[in-house]
Amino acid sequence: MPRNEDWRPKLTRIDDPIADDHWEYVTPEGQQRISRLTVGRPVHYPQERVWYCPVFIEGYTTPRIKPIFGSGPVDSLMNAMSFVRGFFEENSEVLPGVKPKDANRTRSTRRKHQAKPKLRPP
Repeated sequence: MPRNEDWRPKLTRIDDPIADDHWEYVTPEGQQRISRLTVGRPVHYPQERVWYCPVFIEGYTTPRIKPIFGSGPVDSLMNAMSFVRGFFEENSEVLPGVKPKDANRTRSTRRKHQAKPKLRPP
């Protein structure tokens, strides 16, 4: 009997992220982009006797979150990181830890409105 491909979980969010970052990079087509990457904690999927880590890479796995499978929690995490590494190696000039442009505006606005610390008298 042929195996049905619909057995994989349909993920709409990552409930327990273990890593979340924004990377700036140049695509193989020469476009400069910033994408959010999120990797979730390994999840046991007992129906199929496997584990998976949910992975989202904006513009790459979009529109959905991709479950990366393994035979155990560490195996699924290793496979998920290999998947992220593949994305890293497909692109050039990858710069992790980049803040998206709208986050910079929010951050600078917050700084302007922060209360100044009160100094203690000597």
